[in-house]
Amino acid sequence: MIIIIGCNKGGAGKSTLATNLAVGLTLRGKDIVLVDADRQRSASKWHQYRIEENHKPDMLVVAKEDNIAVDLSKLNEKYEFVIVDVAGRNSRELITGATVADLLIAPHQASQLDLDTLNELHEQLIRIKDLNPDLEAYIYHSMAHTNASVKENEREEFINYAAEFPQLKQMQSMNFYRKVYRDVIPQGLSVLESDNVQAKAEMNQFIDEILRIIQ
Repeated sequence: MIIIIGCNKGGAGKSTLATNLAVGLTLRGKDIVLVDADRQRSASKWHQYRIEENHKPDMLVVAKEDNIAVDLSKLNEKYEFVIVDVAGRNSRELITGATVADLLIAPHQASQLDLDTLNELHEQLIRIKDLNPDLEAYIYHSMAHTNASVKENEREEFINYAAEFPQLKQMQSMNFYRKVYRDVIPQGLSVLESDNVQAKAEMNQFIDEILRIIQ
């Protein structure tokens, strides 16, 4: 199962989502490899912190770039889950990876700058599905406001806007803008390994939904 975490906007929380998914699936006994296909190497740096702190369970993290389709297909023969973190732009890694992926998760904040990139991603998916008709693509609401006075309206507006792009299904799970997501990175940890009950619940809901989708 190849899962790409990617979109055409930086700062949407792709590496955060990918590393948390990798830890979460590993904690559930899944055999995974995390592919860092972002030249900024955020996931690799996070993994190096994890090694230095000797956190368990550990996992394999490999760096790939350019045309990654063949590499992903080979890894998919060896691992139950291949999780791929790509750059926040219209990258070669996103396009080539999506041609062999089973699932693409596109995290977006509910900001106009983030949502403006959906049209480009939607057009890309139309072309990619000519090569990979079995690819399923979902949009994930990330870094939502925790303020009770705005979060319900924000969520409704996000869902309504995303509904204009039929190539992208809407995930029911979401995460909120919480400091803990940043704090655990230099420790090489996932929020699932933290004491933050709310963040842990968000990530577990995300992983539960991923597992339901692929059944």
